Amino acid sequence: MAISLKEQVNQLPSKPGCYLFYNEKNQILYVGKAKNLKNRVSSYFNKVYNYKTTKLVQEITRLETIITVTEKEALILEHNLIKQHKPKYNILLNDDKHYPYIIITKEKDPQYLYLRKIPKKYSYAFGPFPDGSHAREIMKVLERLYPLRRCQGHLGKPCLYYHIKQCSGACFQDVPAQYYLDMIKRVRHFFSGKNDDTKDLLTIKMHQAAQNLQFEEANKLKLLIRRLDWSISDQNVEFLAKKDNLDVIGIYYQDDYLVITILFYRQGKLSYKDSEFLVCQKDQFQETVRLYLQELYQKIALPPKIFINEMIEPTELELLYGSHFFYPKTKKEKIMMNLANNNSQETYQQIIKRQALEQQTPEVLSKLQNLLQLPEIPYLIEMIDIANIQDEYVTGAVITYKNGKPSRNDYRKYHIDIPQQDDSARIANVMARRYQKLLATNGALPNLIIIDGGLQQVNACRKELKALQLAIPVIGLVKNKQHRTDHLLDLNQKAVYLPKDDKLFLFLTKMQDDVHRFAITNFRKRQSRGLISSILEQVPGLGPQKIKKLQANFPTIKDIIAASPEQLNEIIKNKSTVNVLQNTLQTIK
Repeated sequence: MAISLKEQVNQLPSKPGCYLFYNEKNQILYVGKAKNLKNRVSSYFNKVYNYKTTKLVQEITRLETIITVTEKEALILEHNLIKQHKPKYNILLNDDKHYPYIIITKEKDPQYLYLRKIPKKYSYAFGPFPDGSHAREIMKVLERLYPLRRCQGHLGKPCLYYHIKQCSGACFQDVPAQYYLDMIKRVRHFFSGKNDDTKDLLTIKMHQAAQNLQFEEANKLKLLIRRLDWSISDQNVEFLAKKDNLDVIGIYYQDDYLVITILFYRQGKLSYKDSEFLVCQKDQFQETVRLYLQELYQKIALPPKIFINEMIEPTELELLYGSHFFYPKTKKEKIMMNLANNNSQETYQQIIKRQALEQQTPEVLSKLQNLLQLPEIPYLIEMIDIANIQDEYVTGAVITYKNGKPSRNDYRKYHIDIPQQDDSARIANVMARRYQKLLATNGALPNLIIIDGGLQQVNACRKELKALQLAIPVIGLVKNKQHRTDHLLDLNQKAVYLPKDDKLFLFLTKMQDDVHRFAITNFRKRQSRGLISSILEQVPGLGPQKIKKLQANFPTIKDIIAASPEQLNEIIKNKSTVNVLQNTLQTIK
């Protein structure tokens, strides 16, 4: 007969060791270590904890223990068990926190790689980058400005990337070793802070994009320039040796909220920053910090020195990692620690403010109701935008907000293929398709429709609603020449300018950015599929049906390139055509 969980806890020994909590599916929920197993495990069931720990306790159906001779052995065993099983309640870092690196490979014709783990053989590794998309953007800049090999090499002819000046030319020629040395030298200068040349090149490209009305590209480059830490040169600790690599762990703790900030110093410069917001009670503080750092240094390379806030007890960390952890002692070290602690406090304040703003959503909706004199609070708002370039792959987007928050399951995209080439006709097309379906399916209609556009687009929307016999209020959000939210057109088609720091203005701006991002993302997917089709149409033996099947099974060019001949032949049913296809794709690898 199986004993109860309470009886299992009562029978635990008062010895050091590890404990493993299981759920009803026999999955390990949590691994912990204790100096006294009986006391530590009992505490889970006779104390009031935060939401996460309370939820953990509710899921526990059984437990196991492993007795050790010393607490040090228990610590090392716990570390290994967590690495092996990755229990969900031991995970403190967000799922998308992988801290990637940019690698330059060690080979005759080196290339850039974006990797989450540093390989054993490489020439240079730059990172870690706390924000994965930021790392990808940086690598794109390097590929454009300091090209290495980007194709598989030795193709016998120039690849596509060579034609757009993003490949060294290893595809068709022997590239001098000195070329790679020069490029890598510039990349190393870039990451060591000697990046004026790179900044100048990016600035020129940004101005060119703006002059060509490519505002999104210009804004992307502007953000990248800002992110690359030229703006924080006053915070860089210039007195570090140029080859110093170290991390600084700052802490801010208040009201059971813990913020941990890591400052990554690479090549003597403050390179990157990341912060994590956690909830833990005072008696869990040391364990929470230790487990967080254990998880962090499973994901990134351990630097020679790690300076830690004096609230952190280093004994157990030193047992796991050796003498890497230090308290700041010199004036220089204390400056770095103050910077990390101040960043933690700032992150805490921002999160608390954001939580307060979320609680103010009803207030924003009430203000919108009063401003427009609506009969009811606009609980359900829909916003419409159109994306296209040169009238190709025209895509309509509708986003839905419920009670002031995005309802992403209700977002819809529309492929628009009509002879009229103006936004008014396109908006009318989206309106008809969207609201005819809602009427036919008895779906919920919005309390307010917002059009990303001016008077012409708003009138097109109202005309279509009238044809559908729908009385839904419609307003417009108008952008300025810099493509940013400027003012709204109210129900009387009058311009209303709100202060830029007004909560309602910020809410409407967020919606406008959201619908634009949704529209442009789906437009780019269509554009990419169109590019694939144009490439596949050049292959003799591939007709419309086979192209359609290929795209259904391999959504991107990379997927088709990565497919084996056998996989391709399952669809194409002709080995000669498969060979022609693969030869065609060689030029764009």
